[in-house]
Amino acid sequence: MKTIFVTLALLASPVLLVASADFSAFDAVMADAEVRLDRSKVRYGNASSFDPAGSAMVATVRSTDVYNATPAGKIIKKEGVEKGTARYNTLIRQATASFKAALKKVANASSYVLIVEQGGISGYSNVTDATAAIISAI
Repeated sequence: MKTIFVTLALLASPVLLVASADFSAFDAVMADAEVRLDRSKVRYGNASSFDPAGSAMVATVRSTDVYNATPAGKIIKKEGVEKGTARYNTLIRQATASFKAALKKVANASSYVLIVEQGGISGYSNVTDATAAIISAI
């Protein structure tokens, strides 16, 4: 964050005025001109074949919300199944299978080339939040 401090002493007054300006918003606008994709957050599709100059549809997802909406995720939460137990591992595999199937179904139905974890892409104008649609597809 870049901050500029300006100090102004009024000649006829003992008042000291200190003002600061925050230019981080300006930096954000400048960065938005460039498409940024965090490849580690791609949940569906091939990041290598994504053309940021194109107009392909991209979706975001909140994976935790989707996992919690799966039947296995609901059991984990309801029963308080402990992470690392055999039952947890079985249920999380089931939740992952449901998650992947729902991602694929929504991606194919909506022609998304990528589905990225929320916050994993910036500066690209053709992005939609598909979390609700993916939960509905479970």
